[in-house]
Amino acid sequence: MRNIIRLIQKYRNFLFFLVLELISFLFIFNWRNSFHHSTFIGASNSVTGYMYESKAAVLNYFYLSEINEELQNENQYLREQLHNQEIKIGKKFIKINDSLYLRNYKFLKVEVLNSQYKYVENSVLLNKGTTNGLKEKMGVIGVHGVIGIINKCSSYYSSVVPVINPHFVLSVVHESSSTWGDLQWLSNINNYQTATINNIPNYTPIKSGDLFVTTGSDGIFPRGIPIGKVKSFEKNIETQMMSVEISLSEDFSNTHRGFVVYNSVRDELFNYNSTK
Repeated sequence: MRNIIRLIQKYRNFLFFLVLELISFLFIFNWRNSFHHSTFIGASNSVTGYMYESKAAVLNYFYLSEINEELQNENQYLREQLHNQEIKIGKKFIKINDSLYLRNYKFLKVEVLNSQYKYVENSVLLNKGTTNGLKEKMGVIGVHGVIGIINKCSSYYSSVVPVINPHFVLSVVHESSSTWGDLQWLSNINNYQTATINNIPNYTPIKSGDLFVTTGSDGIFPRGIPIGKVKSFEKNIETQMMSVEISLSEDFSNTHRGFVVYNSVRDELFNYNSTK
């Protein structure tokens, strides 16, 4: 016992330093700072990113039966064939055969290292970064629908603001009526399955099960990527607008892989929209 006490006394400064380091580490990874923490990881902490990558590798081993590599590659090909036939002019979409636009959209396969869904400000971490051509404001889609938009990139990792984050902003369209609305996620803990779409006119013929998709107007996502299906709606007589609750297409509690959307004319669209 005396030897232990002597050892502690001898190395007390070093042990005190370790305790402080542990406390700092816990503060950084505290759940209340989850969004900032994940942004920090995606932008600058390659060591922690590597830890998540190792964890994901182990988990993916157990999900191999659920996520088939061959089917995913086929989905990538079909997505490209579907969306490369459209080009945006203002808010209208036309079918084209011009070879200049046939390869408009590309889809880079990525793995999701960490997908938060239980917090107020959730974040998603990807296993690719600037060395793979990723940039801020690139869209990310999953197997079933939209995941989010990249907000930070390091050399090998990227942080994504997902749909289930109050900072996520996106215009969406009611597929059957082509009516536009604004997607909003209510920042309630554990509310990762639903979102709200506002500014839909009361006269819009909406029913339960209807699909909302991306508009394609922002240059981030192609038109037609699923957002979610109508769960319920409430009309406001005073504003003549309705609020629509949707069930999100992407399951953030079970997101393991996805695609980063690369639009070859994205910068041109951004410049055009900024001058309007």
